[in-house]
Amino acid sequence: MGRDHPREDTVPWYRQFWPWFLISLPAAAVLAGFVTLYLAASGSDTLVKDDYYKHGLAINQDLARVNRARELGIEAELRYDPMQGVLRVTAARIAGNVGEIALRLTHPTRAELDQAVALGRRADGSFEASVQPLGPGNWHLDLLPASGEWRLSGRLAVPEQTRLELR
Repeated sequence: MGRDHPREDTVPWYRQFWPWFLISLPAAAVLAGFVTLYLAASGSDTLVKDDYYKHGLAINQDLARVNRARELGIEAELRYDPMQGVLRVTAARIAGNVGEIALRLTHPTRAELDQAVALGRRADGSFEASVQPLGPGNWHLDLLPASGEWRLSGRLAVPEQTRLELR
């Protein structure tokens, strides 16, 4: 007679596997949501510009500087020595008597690594400056004179690349 009756489960629900497994799935999603919220709130928005409209207008001015460099035939070769932290620019042709050139080094994702240096003219006609060590990444370079009349730009892939031609 005992075989005909279904067996009753006497173990309480909280001691069984399946209820806890089913509860853990939405609990894990909620926990992941809180972690995502924390990461979004604690990180800075360095890639987002507050004055995006003014920044967009400045891009047009920068394009005019690039075109001006092309008209003047300005070209330069940049060499980076990571061991000494030195950037040297050899200019094939520079308009006017430029004694100093500004170089902006911009990291694509970390604004705190950006650098701006002034490269002074050496006796051999090249320009040189010491910089903080450049971490790995594709660095954006802008080379321009103090007058801001023209601009050369390029990308330097550190550590694979130590030489860059700017045209």
